[in-house]
Amino acid sequence: MALEYITTRELENSSGQNTGKIRISKLKEETNATIDLTCPECKNDEKRKEVWGEPFVTGTGANKKFALQCNKCGFKIKLLKLKKEVKKK
Repeated sequence: MALEYITTRELENSSGQNTGKIRISKLKEETNATIDLTCPECKNDEKRKEVWGEPFVTGTGANKKFALQCNKCGFKIKLLKLKKEVKKK
């Protein structure tokens, strides 16, 4: 079992405060990614699986993006590749 992708990040709510967390991991031999999410807006904790592909993952390489939303409040979460986020700040 080899990891294809893993990330752990803090998430900002609509006020710009880091109040949430996300962890995404995907094994090479699986078609789904495992997501552990604490919504930054409503603090809902959820664990779920998403198919590794559109609409969850778009782009490739340095342009890879992840898009999902909280199942409880609908807060939209978009993650850029970490390298892009560092350049942006």
